[in-house]
Amino acid sequence: MSYNKISEKLKQQFEEIVGKAYCFDEKEIIWTYAFGGAIFEREWMPELILMPQNAEQVARVLMLANKKRIPVTPRGTGTSLSAGTQTPYGGIVLELSQMNKILSMSIHDNLVEVEPGVVCDDLNETLARHGYFFPPDPGSSAVATIGGMVGNNSGGIQAFKYGVTKNYVLYLEVVLVDGRILTLGSGVLKSVSSYNLKDLFIASEGTLGVITKIGLRIIPLPEKRKLGFFIFDDIDDLIEAVIEIREKGIVPNLLEFLDKYVMTAVYDYLGGEFKSYPEGNVLLAEIDGKNQKAVEEDFAMMFDIIIRKNPKFHKIAKTTEEREILIEARKKNLPALSRLAPTICVEDCTVQLSKFAEVVKKIWEIPDKINAPNIGVATIAHMEGNLHPTFMLNENIEKDVKDFERALDYLYKEIIVPAGGTITGEHGIGKIKSPYFESEHGNEVAKLTSQIKKMFDPQMILNPGTGKGDSRELKKVKHMRKLKNLSDSILELNCMRCGFCTVSCPSRIHYMTEAYSPRGRLSLLNGLVHGEIELNEVINDIFNACMLCGLCLIKCPAGVQTFQIFEKTREIIHRLSKNSTP
Repeated sequence: MSYNKISEKLKQQFEEIVGKAYCFDEKEIIWTYAFGGAIFEREWMPELILMPQNAEQVARVLMLANKKRIPVTPRGTGTSLSAGTQTPYGGIVLELSQMNKILSMSIHDNLVEVEPGVVCDDLNETLARHGYFFPPDPGSSAVATIGGMVGNNSGGIQAFKYGVTKNYVLYLEVVLVDGRILTLGSGVLKSVSSYNLKDLFIASEGTLGVITKIGLRIIPLPEKRKLGFFIFDDIDDLIEAVIEIREKGIVPNLLEFLDKYVMTAVYDYLGGEFKSYPEGNVLLAEIDGKNQKAVEEDFAMMFDIIIRKNPKFHKIAKTTEEREILIEARKKNLPALSRLAPTICVEDCTVQLSKFAEVVKKIWEIPDKINAPNIGVATIAHMEGNLHPTFMLNENIEKDVKDFERALDYLYKEIIVPAGGTITGEHGIGKIKSPYFESEHGNEVAKLTSQIKKMFDPQMILNPGTGKGDSRELKKVKHMRKLKNLSDSILELNCMRCGFCTVSCPSRIHYMTEAYSPRGRLSLLNGLVHGEIELNEVINDIFNACMLCGLCLIKCPAGVQTFQIFEKTREIIHRLSKNSTP
């Protein structure tokens, strides 16, 4: 399948659809959309960024793109860890962040209707005023959009009790590639009057159509909770405790695993009382509910089960403040690991709980098995069996990248699929896991998936390269990157590209594009120091638009000194510009 480039005339047609203020093609802006939570591929740049404001504009964009064979990749805030919003075939990024309204709410119908660009935490802040919430709780909830959560069927740390996004989607408004706007599902809590086409679009990752409206079921907030923090030497003992909790019918709202390698980094990162905690594998377990007595009874039963498995240490949170301290161990695992290597890649797979300990031990052995001593690995997990092996490397070193790709092959082909697991539980196939789809599902399912994809998208323009129905091998161009242009004093970024800094940034809100966000500016800085983009007036304007307010530092999990970096960058840009003036 070959795609056409976007001509100047065609660009003007797209601009007429969304409006000039919502159409961007400057290299400095599209550069920032090539970055994400996955490894940066410099060749995977889009040609055009469009920001529609309604479903009718989305429909017109898709009709024109389909007619002209232009790839279209839907995007929220770009938090994908599987390169879901990166663009190996160029084309259009359809950024839906401007479609961010909570359209209606009906507590007595347990229903809220939202546009896809609504951020998860913002929705829950609104719902909490009425005593309700939308339970899926991914680690990126502060920035993840509901559209992206539907597209990947996100779960998060409360999935053990509350399930995943699919459990709460009542209906979807979807725009098909030919411009048809359909409503799939129903606004009532139970309906079987149609084939369940709605669920086909959940976790479809933007490969079948573009979601423009979402009806969600909401439920009452729990009022009481109790948390325990337990450390085990032996992972087998920890898993035995979790299995017995399941067998007894106890349903924690939070049941999380952090391995000994994660915890070593977390202790060092957080300091304080964690400095006195022993090394080991951690189980975080919490019970919630409406009634304090019921919470206490269930927690007591769970505590008794865990203690009988001989943890070497435990602590029960007696206050909200103590709970927040213990929860920090889970929330700060990624910034803690980011101190150990320049690049952090979080993978996502799920296995049966009975095989959990065996699989984690094999994951720990991956660097030795593939003879890649520069690759580190640590594992966190949601204890429904959803693992997040986290690899540490330097994406600017060619050997590290090749070793990482070998590590992924070993993880999925030698460990997860043979164990009867799945290659993704909540992050999506994206571009990273596309090569492993057939390994899990087999040739016949791969063929059927391709047929479904082509039925909805015969020109294969929707998020091309994503492995659901698209088995093409993606072109990757690796090269040694050499630093130049700017001072080495601003290179220690430790940016995980998580995007937590984006949604509250004043200049990002005003100028709308990724380039004006803190993450975008760091991406530009990345290109400048490696000589891949040139310093010019646009770059100067983007860095000078920063208000140096410090909000990004507050939001950054890794504590990157963003505004100080930008201030230093502005100083260097000014000096270089002054020196180059005739």
